[in-house]
Amino acid sequence: MTHAPGDRDVISELATKLGAGADAAGLAPLDLAGRAKLLRIARDVAHATERQNAPLAAFLIGRFVQRAVQSGASEADALDEAAALVRSLIGEPDG
Repeated sequence: MTHAPGDRDVISELATKLGAGADAAGLAPLDLAGRAKLLRIARDVAHATERQNAPLAAFLIGRFVQRAVQSGASEADALDEAAALVRSLIGEPDG
């Protein structure tokens, strides 16, 4: 089946394929709220610094969230903490 470009959830597909065989839990994609929050963080980093920092920041935040979740934090709380840290680094007010 052929999909139109906007038809597919590439992020979910990527998470499934990257997580295949990794472990029993696999690799779960972010829910829509988490995606929106991470995209806002990446946008803020791109606008406040060099644009190339946005995907690198997203990668680091992903690793931070993974570690936080493994330690018992919720994904949403870990993303909120990462967002607050980014705002403090780029000089944006909290909120």
